[in-house]
Amino acid sequence: MTEKIAENGIYNNISLERYHNDLKLFDGPNISKSALKYVLPPHGGSPKKFWGHWKWNPNHVETKTTAALNFGKLVRRLLLGDEVFAESFVVQPTLVKGKAWHSNRTACKELLLEQAAAGLTFVNEEQIERVRRMAADAEQYPLIRDAGLLNGKVEQSMFTKDPSTGIWLKSRPDNEPAFLDGVYTDLKSASSLDEDFVQRQLFDAGYYLQGAATRMNCQQLNRPFESFVFVYVLNAEVPDTSHVELSPHEIDRGERAIHWCLVPIRHGLDTGNWPGHQHFKDGTIPIQSKFGTADKLDNFPREQDHLSNQLWRLPNERHSENRPINSAT
Repeated sequence: MTEKIAENGIYNNISLERYHNDLKLFDGPNISKSALKYVLPPHGGSPKKFWGHWKWNPNHVETKTTAALNFGKLVRRLLLGDEVFAESFVVQPTLVKGKAWHSNRTACKELLLEQAAAGLTFVNEEQIERVRRMAADAEQYPLIRDAGLLNGKVEQSMFTKDPSTGIWLKSRPDNEPAFLDGVYTDLKSASSLDEDFVQRQLFDAGYYLQGAATRMNCQQLNRPFESFVFVYVLNAEVPDTSHVELSPHEIDRGERAIHWCLVPIRHGLDTGNWPGHQHFKDGTIPIQSKFGTADKLDNFPREQDHLSNQLWRLPNERHSENRPINSAT
């Protein structure tokens, strides 16, 4: 595909690299879940932080990838078959210039940089074998095996232009199951399936925005939307698989957040003004300790008064109190 996207729709055969990084893909500015977190105050964001990271900014800060993100991409490649493995990954060699691989060796570092420049990430045989075990476990999960939760249209890109701001909203659920109309699934590799951990990730990673963007795009495209489901595969020596449906209330929260984000982004594009954090009502109210800390500061003198008196009295004063009374003179 060489022409710019100028109409709402669902597009196939757009690589993940183009989806995230090709500024020429659209006829105007575009955003996705990964960028929206930078503008939301609950995530520590601001318009200035968003502009600093947004790829539409020619001087944006490059966000470095992490080992966890690379492993998540590997999981999707091998479990979903969404893209050709060799287009993103290369198996780490055991020998480099006749010596065993070691990431601190100069020759190995040079090879890493060379592959990174080509858009490739090294993975080793141990990682591949672990993902294969995870895949084997997932294949036996009832909703995957019997209901085809991961069997359908993979990695379709959904694009719609917000009518109020003219900003393109992107979403890319991992799968639209063939036999579950209006259900969208996203595959996540996780280091824990503990409920508290999964709930924290819902906010920390902005997953609620992911479901919201998909529903918003479905509404504009007049497509059915029933639910957004996360399929979790455990990255551990003993793999495990689970799933959970995103609450409609969380999707509502995500929609409100996205609509809110579009306004300062449009304002920044029109005016070039990208304000930073405006805490304490933009500096108009004074700062004071939070309630718990203030309570400790206010109460500790009274609570420690008796102990302080005992500790700071002169030794002979304490001894005189403890010395028995002797009536003999």
